[in-house]
Amino acid sequence: MYKPTYLKSIHAQLSCMFNHAVKYYGLRQNPCKVTGRIGKQKSDEEVEFWTKDEYLQFIEAVKDKDISFYAFEILYWTGIRLGELRALTKGDFDFDKKTMRICKSAQRINGEEVITDPKTPKSKRTIMLPDFLIRELQDYFLKIEYFSENEQIFPKCKTYFNKEMERGIKKSGVKKKSSFMH
Repeated sequence: MYKPTYLKSIHAQLSCMFNHAVKYYGLRQNPCKVTGRIGKQKSDEEVEFWTKDEYLQFIEAVKDKDISFYAFEILYWTGIRLGELRALTKGDFDFDKKTMRICKSAQRINGEEVITDPKTPKSKRTIMLPDFLIRELQDYFLKIEYFSENEQIFPKCKTYFNKEMERGIKKSGVKKKSSFMH
């Protein structure tokens, strides 16, 4: 069973294709208009977020692995997507300006790691970083000083971060549902 928001997206794409066929190829009418809309624009599911205290419990549980600690710190405090995090390089940070540039995303396509543009054109952005996160990242950069300027600083797959999320949840005892990692 597909989520209503996914069904809405499929319907919209099909409708666009049929509109093109009506306009250029003689299709008499768009069957999507005849059948009516399906799906929903917004999900009925209520998203639960962790409180700051719950997040602090969680991060304490994963601090034994540097890559997990620093990755989850960035994800939680900046709200970026997991693919955007995985594509980050040292060159994306300007510690003097206290910024992080989001201009790419890491995806696994046909078993191969691929760097693509972010999800949407508006996803390209520069994010201001709080002082404590700058200090943490400077510490992390000292630990990965051998990484080149254009090398991914979180060279792990999506599955790794999902497993680390599960490990941290189990170890910390915080509620399972959180959407800070998407």
